Amino acid sequence: MSSRLPNIGRGAVVTACDLLEGIRTNAEIETILLELGLDDYVPSQGSIAKTLLNLKRFSSRNADFEVETDFGTKALGWVLIEVAIKKIDYHHGTAAKWDKLERYLNISGFALTKEIETCAWADDKVKISGICIGAPVYAAIPETFSEVDILLSRFGMSIPETHLTNAKETYLQGNWEAANGQIRTFFEALTDTIADKLFPSEASSRKGGLHKRQLLADKGFLSREKHEFSDGNGHAFVPGLAKLLHPDGAHPGVTTKDDALFRMQIVVSTAHWLLKRFEEAIRTR
Repeated sequence: MSSRLPNIGRGAVVTACDLLEGIRTNAEIETILLELGLDDYVPSQGSIAKTLLNLKRFSSRNADFEVETDFGTKALGWVLIEVAIKKIDYHHGTAAKWDKLERYLNISGFALTKEIETCAWADDKVKISGICIGAPVYAAIPETFSEVDILLSRFGMSIPETHLTNAKETYLQGNWEAANGQIRTFFEALTDTIADKLFPSEASSRKGGLHKRQLLADKGFLSREKHEFSDGNGHAFVPGLAKLLHPDGAHPGVTTKDDALFRMQIVVSTAHWLLKRFEEAIRTR
């Protein structure tokens, strides 16, 4: 796995282990552990559930632990997902776990590769065939996510930090509409907080949202000349993003997983840009 690719999160590792509960015998699981050289790290407990619990404990803490496979050295987290793909079919009983795994992979910039066979008289047949990059490597967001979290905490921006956490959690739960609502509220809270911290006296007399973003433009934090902000019906990036985020809130059935992921990606990337600019503004005061 290229070092340029994002690391897999522990949620995906644990969910992959949950899928392995579909393996029928403890002996088969022990064989996998022996093949991967994990028998010294993951003791067998005589039952599938107990052995997999030990595997979850070890692998969630050591997702980057390198193991030897017949295709070379790989990180343990990715190997467990590959084992699940090889041994566990996608069907009614496993669909929820596969969907949960994909949501975790989406957060890390990846997706499951699916082969779908359409059937006129029954549910479509889905086969999970691999893992692919959900966005080009240069557009992947996990490192941005991490730095946004760090910067929010460093600057004491607790309100936007809470909304971003809620957005990620509701996305992982598959509640796309609630994720949309939280990511929109995060964006509003972030621009409000930046205005409050940089220009406290002027910001105190203004309403939130558009009014405080206008203050940021008036003070030069957002540029009208570079089309970062505009007044009225002018076309610019930040007002356009705000309009994009507004139509769909926490109303069931009005959005999809791909819509929710796109909104999260663009807002997190924008937040990273704004927070780095805020960091520079604080440094040069």
